[in-house]
Amino acid sequence: MRGELDAPRSGGSPRIERDAETSSGGVPTDRDRGQTHLLGYVLLVGIVVVGSGAVLLFGGSSLEASESAVEIEHAERSLVEFTHATRTATETGGDRVPVTIEGLDRGTLETRADAGRLRIVREDGSGTEVLYDEPLGAVTYANGDTEIASQGGGVWRSDGDGTVAVSAPPLEYRDGSLWFPVVRFVETRTRGNAIDGVVSRSESPTRVGRGDDRAESGDVRIEIESAYCEGWQREIESTLSGGVTERCSAGRTDRVRFELTDPPDIGGIDTAIAAHEVDIHRNAPPIGGDVDAASVDGDRVDGSVSGAGYDHPSVDSYVSGRVAACERTGFEEPDDVLEGGRYCVETLEDGHTFDTSGEDIEVVVRDGIDVQGDDLRQVGENDLTLLVDGPVSVGGNAVVGNDSDPGRTQLLVSADGTVTTATGTPTVAGLVYAPDSSVSLQGNPTVRGGIVAERVAVGNVRPGGVAYDERIAAAEVAATGPRLRRLGVTAYDVSLEE
Repeated sequence: MRGELDAPRSGGSPRIERDAETSSGGVPTDRDRGQTHLLGYVLLVGIVVVGSGAVLLFGGSSLEASESAVEIEHAERSLVEFTHATRTATETGGDRVPVTIEGLDRGTLETRADAGRLRIVREDGSGTEVLYDEPLGAVTYANGDTEIASQGGGVWRSDGDGTVAVSAPPLEYRDGSLWFPVVRFVETRTRGNAIDGVVSRSESPTRVGRGDDRAESGDVRIEIESAYCEGWQREIESTLSGGVTERCSAGRTDRVRFELTDPPDIGGIDTAIAAHEVDIHRNAPPIGGDVDAASVDGDRVDGSVSGAGYDHPSVDSYVSGRVAACERTGFEEPDDVLEGGRYCVETLEDGHTFDTSGEDIEVVVRDGIDVQGDDLRQVGENDLTLLVDGPVSVGGNAVVGNDSDPGRTQLLVSADGTVTTATGTPTVAGLVYAPDSSVSLQGNPTVRGGIVAERVAVGNVRPGGVAYDERIAAAEVAATGPRLRRLGVTAYDVSLEE
C-alpha cells in the first residue's frame, strides 16, 4: 500500500520538480548566468549613452554661452571704437572716417535713424520756446537679453536689469556753463550683420546756445527720450548735481528731464528802501539806513537819501515761469519741516520751519502767503527763497525769515502780488523784493533787512519800523538746481555709409 502511494503518477513528474528546484532556489545553471551577464551589459550601454548625451547637451550649452559672451565683449569694444570714430568725424568736418564692425554671427546688428529723441526748450514768464527737437538715432547690437548701443555720443549696455554707460557721452558742466556735443545718426545704410564703411558729418551742425550777455534769459529744460534712459540719467546726475527734474522711474520710463536755472541777479542791495516813491508817516520811526527813491521825506530817513534812479531787475517773468513749471508737475502740501530742494504749493500759512542745513530751499507759492500768528522761520546756513505770485499778508506776532540772520531769506513777489502788514507786531527778517509791486506797512511791524518795491508806504508804526541789515547785500535767489550762465549744445548730423 505504501509503495503505491510513493509511486509516481506519471512518467515526467520527478524531472519537472528537480528542474524547478534548480531554477528557483538551488544552484544557478549556466543559462541563468548568461542571462545575468547580458542584462548587465545592456544597463552599462544605457548608462554610457545617457551620460554621453548629457555631456553633449550641457557641454554644448556651456560652449554656446561662452561663445556668446565672447562675441558680446567684442561687440562692445567695436561699438566704442565706432563711437570714437563718429566723434572724430564731427571734429574734422568734411573728413570721411573709416569704420569696421565684423565677426558678429550670434547677435543682431541694426541701425535706426529714428531711435530716441533730444528736445531743448527755454522757459520764462511769457511761455515756452522750443529750441531743438530731433531724433538721436542709434547703432545697436542685440544678443539675448544683452543690448549695446551707440547713441548721442555715448555707448550704452543693457542686460535686462537696467542700463549703464560703457563710454560716457561728452556732457560737461562747469561754473554755470553746460557743453554738450551731440552725435545724431541721420543716414545709416548698412548691409547684413556687419559694418564696413565710413562715417562723415552730413551738414553744418545745429547750435543751441546762450552766452554770458544773457540776451535770451529764461530757464532751459533738456529732455532725452531713449531706451537707455537709466544710463543717461546716471550720467546727467553725476554731471549736474540736482539738475534732474524728472527721472526715468517717474512718468514715462523712457524719458529723463533736467533743467538749468536762470535766476535774476538781485545782489548788491545796499539800502534800507529802494523805490520810485516812499511815503512815511510823520509819527513813524525814521528809516534805519539809506534810501534810494525819487520821492521821499528826507527828514524821516536816518541815513543818506539819493534819487540816482530806480533800477532793479524784474522778477515777474521768473516767478510766473516757476509757477507755470509747478502747474505741469503739480502742487503739494508743505510739511512742518521742509529740507533742501524745490517745492510747489498753492498757499502758505502759519507754522512752518524751513531747514536749509543741507542745501538751499526754493518754495513757489501760486496763490499767496497769509501769516497771522505762527512763524515762517528759516534755519540753517543756506538760503530760503519764497517766490510768490499773489498777495503776502503778515500779522500778529509772527516772524517771517531768520531774525538772527536776515541775509538768509528772500521774498520775491510778482507784479500780481503785494506785501502788507495790518495788525500786531510781526517781524519780517530778510529781503522783501517786489520791484513791480507795492509794500504797505501798517500796525507795528518790524522789517529787518531791506525793501525793494515800486512804492513803499510806512504808516504810523510804533514800535517797529524799517532797518537795514548789511547781510542782505550778498543776497541772491536760491537756485536748487545748476545755474545757467552759458549754454553750448551742438548737434552734429552724422551719416554712415558702406
